[in-house]
Amino acid sequence: MNTHKIFVQNKFKKASQLIPKNSKVLDIGCGNGNLLNFLRNCDYYGIDINEQSINQLIKKKIKAKKADLNKEEIPFKNQKFDYILLLDVLEHVIDPIKLLQESKKRLKEKGKLIVTLPNDYHILNKIRFIFNKHLTEDPFAPYGHLHFFPIKTGEKLLLKQEFKILKKIPLAPVKPSFIPQSIKNLLTKLFPQCFARDVLYLLSAKF
Repeated sequence: MNTHKIFVQNKFKKASQLIPKNSKVLDIGCGNGNLLNFLRNCDYYGIDINEQSINQLIKKKIKAKKADLNKEEIPFKNQKFDYILLLDVLEHVIDPIKLLQESKKRLKEKGKLIVTLPNDYHILNKIRFIFNKHLTEDPFAPYGHLHFFPIKTGEKLLLKQEFKILKKIPLAPVKPSFIPQSIKNLLTKLFPQCFARDVLYLLSAKF
């Protein structure tokens, strides 16, 4: 298994641990729906811009819809959710504030939002910058980053939209592989601004 898949699986595991069983869940930017493998008997809904991924989920009888959230509203209009997930999504959309506000409206009264923001200012990217290297593996990917969030800037964005941060979980990188994961985990815990690859937030909305 490559390092990217290991990192993504760890992220899904951490996010799923925040979601009680039998919750009604909306996964925005669901991709191929792999998060579902980590949830416990949840009523799962998925949204993604990739038509092929959505068609595969529909074939598996999973409630999923294709949507370009730069142009369209969140589907499943008559539904409200216990948990809405925006895992590595806000940096890809033109207007992250609009998506946060729309997501808030789709939460139940005691619903929670789970967000991950990439820490593009981590130490490996700083080294890449010094050596004039791209900060992402494929800078010409069709859905690349439109926004970059230092940790403090990302948190200000969330708080300004009247969310309360209930939990903050820095996610350690899996690269470089020659450094023991226990050391990377410790450095991430002590110095998240430099070493966290992503930060996972559990948020409640202030209605």
